[in-house]
Amino acid sequence: MMHEKKRLHPIAIVIHMVKRLKQGPFLALVLLIAIKEKTGDPFVDWSPLFLFLLYAMFAGYMSWRRFTYRLEEHNMYIEQGIVVKKKRYIPFDRIQGISHSSGLLQRLVGVVQVHIETAGRQIDEPEVILSAVSIEEAKQIERAVHHQKRENMFIEIEYKTDIVFTLRFRDVLFLSITSGGVFGVIAAIGAFLSDFDNFIPFERLNIFFRVDDTASTLVFLLVVLMIAYVLSVIGHLFRYMNFTVVKQNKTITITTGLLQKKSISTSIERVQAIAVKESPIRYLFGYVSVHLIHAGGALDDGKHGSLVLFPLVRKNEVTSLVATCFPEYRLHNSFRSLCTRARWRYMLRSLYKVMLIPVITIVFFQRFETLLLLLPAVHVGYRSYKRAGVALEREQLALRSGWLTIKTVYMLKQRIQSFTISQSRMQQRARLCTVHATVMPGIRKKVVDVDEREAKAIYEWFLENKE
Repeated sequence: MMHEKKRLHPIAIVIHMVKRLKQGPFLALVLLIAIKEKTGDPFVDWSPLFLFLLYAMFAGYMSWRRFTYRLEEHNMYIEQGIVVKKKRYIPFDRIQGISHSSGLLQRLVGVVQVHIETAGRQIDEPEVILSAVSIEEAKQIERAVHHQKRENMFIEIEYKTDIVFTLRFRDVLFLSITSGGVFGVIAAIGAFLSDFDNFIPFERLNIFFRVDDTASTLVFLLVVLMIAYVLSVIGHLFRYMNFTVVKQNKTITITTGLLQKKSISTSIERVQAIAVKESPIRYLFGYVSVHLIHAGGALDDGKHGSLVLFPLVRKNEVTSLVATCFPEYRLHNSFRSLCTRARWRYMLRSLYKVMLIPVITIVFFQRFETLLLLLPAVHVGYRSYKRAGVALEREQLALRSGWLTIKTVYMLKQRIQSFTISQSRMQQRARLCTVHATVMPGIRKKVVDVDEREAKAIYEWFLENKE
């Protein structure tokens, strides 16, 4: 059955325009330099900015005009490109996941953005993004894909009843307060100030913060940190409000967001491993986060191949929740600790990383008190040793490591693509090895200083009945 060619909603012109403005940092920097040299004529001074805006508007219109898509019986046909026209056929059976998101612009006109993840996609290959289609059209695409995959039940996000997990408001607030996104906000503020330093009257700030006044400088830095922290908390609140996980048949659907609502659907068959992360502050209160390592792109705009399943969950509830979504996995905490021969190696490695600081301060400044830095370094190494471990079951391997944030990865045997053992000369003397398990290209987990016999046992288990 052949369908006619369709275009995106006209709001896509504005969306493409905004993307052009965001994706032109070099051109924007050139324009800023041109604007700074004032001639006294406003038309001449601001003409580069006007030209850049006209270019963004023209590019946004042409991107919308030249983009068409068509649903056929077994595939989707897409044409796009402003200068060079590209044609692309996407078979429905190669579509692995479909996610929806609706930002402010989409919600104003009642449309959604459809993000289609395809199998076999290269890391540098663009995914399929329909930036503005009607809700009914998005459902039609999903129906066509599920029909091709012989799934009789169509997922409708608005009428879910089988809810596996819901993030409560108090948990969202705790997640936002304990997030580490403040450093990214500080970096963004620093980049903004470095680009617009000539437009901001910093000299007026000297009335309140004198350069030679240490106390005023510390207060200024504290204010910047507080602003960055508040912005980070607000950003996480907007991102994780209304976070819900639903399972239906072999599909996991995640909905999240306050201002920009997202709906992410991914097949259980794409999941390669499950990772549990334990940060220090959240772990003290009995919370962890669970992530999926899946064969696909960054569906939630995070790290490639990683998808947040439970951003914050009680540790005693992880096993039952994961078993509801993935019955073949067994999450536990019964890890085999590393042998005592590895303890001193972990502590010495931690010392090596900070040894240079006290050496320099003692040689040049005679500050012997910097030797106190060695004590926390030893503690970090000992903590890394105590938390590292491996757990081998019949069809599952679990590796755990880390010192500040402990990360545990659970991998099914049939999902492990490769397993390697490496051994340095020092490890050879201590009869220790480093084990590496790869679940997909570019994503692997390792544990250092595993007992040699235990590493060989895991390797033999991996090769057993492996064709």
